[in-house]
Amino acid sequence: MHLTEEQKLQREQEKANLRHFKEQKELARLEKQGQKAASFMRFFWVIVVVVSIIYIADEIASNLPQIMRPYMIFDLFNIPNAGNYNEAIRSDEYANAISKMSIATIPTYIITMLLPLYKMLPDRFGRKVFLVINTVGMGVGMLICMISQTYIMYVLGMVITGFFTPNDMQVIYILEVSPQKHRAKLCSITKVIGLLSVSLIGVLKTVFYDSQVLNTWKGVFIIPVIITIVIGLSCIILTKETPVYVNNRKAYLMKTDEERKAEAEASKVKNQNGGIKAAWKYIIASRQLRWVCIVLIIFQFAVGIKGWETETMLAFGQSVEQNNLFLIIEPIVYAIYAFFSGFISDWVGRKKACIIFGVCATIGQAAFILIAKNDINATVFLAIANGLMYGGLWSLSDCLYLTIPAESTPTGIRSSVAGLITYTGGVGMIVGVVLGVLFDKIGSANIGTFQLFTFVPIMVVSIVLLMLKVKETKNFDINKVEEELHE
Repeated sequence: MHLTEEQKLQREQEKANLRHFKEQKELARLEKQGQKAASFMRFFWVIVVVVSIIYIADEIASNLPQIMRPYMIFDLFNIPNAGNYNEAIRSDEYANAISKMSIATIPTYIITMLLPLYKMLPDRFGRKVFLVINTVGMGVGMLICMISQTYIMYVLGMVITGFFTPNDMQVIYILEVSPQKHRAKLCSITKVIGLLSVSLIGVLKTVFYDSQVLNTWKGVFIIPVIITIVIGLSCIILTKETPVYVNNRKAYLMKTDEERKAEAEASKVKNQNGGIKAAWKYIIASRQLRWVCIVLIIFQFAVGIKGWETETMLAFGQSVEQNNLFLIIEPIVYAIYAFFSGFISDWVGRKKACIIFGVCATIGQAAFILIAKNDINATVFLAIANGLMYGGLWSLSDCLYLTIPAESTPTGIRSSVAGLITYTGGVGMIVGVVLGVLFDKIGSANIGTFQLFTFVPIMVVSIVLLMLKVKETKNFDINKVEEELHE
């Protein structure tokens, strides 16, 4: 059926009228939310406590499924001699189990491609709703891991947890509700609280896990699951929409169609309209960002090789008790490192800081493998070495993914470029999956040595390229990025 021009105009007008009606309803709702948000700011300490608990839940959810993986495998795969971890984890059955889990994970990584798009939704629908969804989602993912009767179900729980943990909506929330003069301090404080909380996994494992009863690994999840789901649902009452979001959204809705069109056309002229297309064009055109992406891809090879600490320790004779102590100390070392990393970056500059972070990560990794292989009683030193490794690795990651790209991108497309760059992380995922699939060929006894002789040279290559090809951005005027990069 062909529509006349008059009918087309009529339909477009009907759509516009419907959109305007919906926008007016949303505007009225935002007015109420704005009043509630302003009133709720009197109880700012409640927000800080809630966000801190969410940060704790986020960090535990990010680490717990991975840490408990070996003990789940001992139980659900019926590994022979599971009571003797040194033998069990070196067995062909354990290696085959890791390979099966990695193969099962491959299809689920498709959903990670949706993460950058998912991260854009809070700009349209608000912060509070996604603070609730992400927190409850982490709890549901851990719950599925806890009640798993098969490894497929455990993989599903890990994937669900892994989908919601990278969003860090609590960070955006605390940024937008904090007074400007306290913003950085509150972000640092809540982050350190979250990192320190990972030590609780070692405490929970000490309390709930009995090496003589294999299925007691599930008990380690109970408290984190309850706290995460409860605090997520409590956010419905204990938080309000952020004033920043309410005001920005109201300002947009109050503009006429003509004003919006004029702004869109003006932004197109300046090539600052954001979005994936504009971000991709800018990355391709910018020598600085092209090399940042190349360095990130190489760096992600090193990231993908990581993640086998528990297997390495148990394969080299670390007992469960020593492993628990390791899980308590290592996050403390990492948290202390993370606290000072920002100061180091501001002090010496981004590139020199990256060298420091990369060297620390490399030394930490080498020391961890060598200590685990040669001294089974050095649990404290193992924890320090691994904490140093992760402190360096993730501080370097923050610099490569966040600081340098943000300081190398014009304001209008900064967020879009940051979202697009996250796709380079897929390299690390692929490497991790391939390594898992080949685990039965490498073997638990050899995984540490394999990591040592691959992780170190990859880190060296990425740092050398960073130093030679990427410009220092510490003193860049972020309002004049393009001029700075062409000097």
